[in-house]
Amino acid sequence: MEKKRRAAKPASSKSKDYYCVWVRRNYEEVWRAVSKHDSREAAELELERRRGFTGAFNYDNAELRILSRNEARKEFGKTWDYKPIGGAKPAPVKEIDD
Repeated sequence: MEKKRRAAKPASSKSKDYYCVWVRRNYEEVWRAVSKHDSREAAELELERRRGFTGAFNYDNAELRILSRNEARKEFGKTWDYKPIGGAKPAPVKEIDD
């Protein structure tokens, strides 16, 4: 009897670890992932850039940190993935019959 072999998954289907810059402003209780990067170095550059933000995006009194995808999943749950703010599809709206 011949055994069936399972096809190996391509390497590209494996989830690649990435790094996010996180912010928590002094008046908020939640951490927000604000950008996604392929390397820790790129995330560190973005973190330093954001430290200089003023005006509406003032991060003067905010905590900033970098977490990898795997680190974020340990802290925020196994299914966590980066989603850009405003990137989610809006919920469908039911029409009301009069």
